[in-house]
Amino acid sequence: MKRSVLCWSLLLALAVPFAALANTYSAYHDSTARTSTALVVSNVGDEAGSFSCMVYDADGSVIVETSQSVAAHASKVLFVDELLVERDAKTWGLLRIESSLEVAIALWISTSGEWVVVENVEASGAEGSVVQAANYASTPNRTTGIGLVNPHDRTVAGTLVLYDAEGGIAGSTPFELGPRVARYMSTADDIGLKDGFWGLVVVEADAPLLLVLEYYDAERSLVDVDVVF
Repeated sequence: MKRSVLCWSLLLALAVPFAALANTYSAYHDSTARTSTALVVSNVGDEAGSFSCMVYDADGSVIVETSQSVAAHASKVLFVDELLVERDAKTWGLLRIESSLEVAIALWISTSGEWVVVENVEASGAEGSVVQAANYASTPNRTTGIGLVNPHDRTVAGTLVLYDAEGGIAGSTPFELGPRVARYMSTADDIGLKDGFWGLVVVEADAPLLLVLEYYDAERSLVDVDVVF
């Protein structure tokens, strides 16, 4: 799976209500060549309403926007790649959902036509500086894609550090993500493969990000996706 790269070749699902807009949510999509995202928005309330969804590319530009109505307690699915005029290495990144409704959000991810991941998106009200952590592996049998997505309308700066299993630093990358910009790192391509090469990834930033972990098997097929927020 090839994505656009900026200084470090830096993937899914999460919703973060913005402090200023309680009914604005942020989620992840991957609409590149072999991977697709289905966004499910469910109306939690007792009255019908509507929501809008803006799809951004990895550079932070809006590439499509749609508005949808949804009945009380009903759910609406959007197949993101079907909304796009074209798909390329940059058609992944931020989804922004806005609604006067209280909604629940889920993401379904497919690769090569097979659904492999379902994520029920949880809201996080965190503000200010944060530390986000997860597990990665870069071995012949399992590799990891690490994605950062900035859901904010301002630049977010921080550092991504990879630790090996013994606690030593395997790599450290400072970053600065512009508004709504996404970056991706493939451990196999960017830091190489080695038996026993696995451990902890830590992101320290001045605002919460969507930290996305894609896990691949020995054939480089996607087997799972997780999001830390």
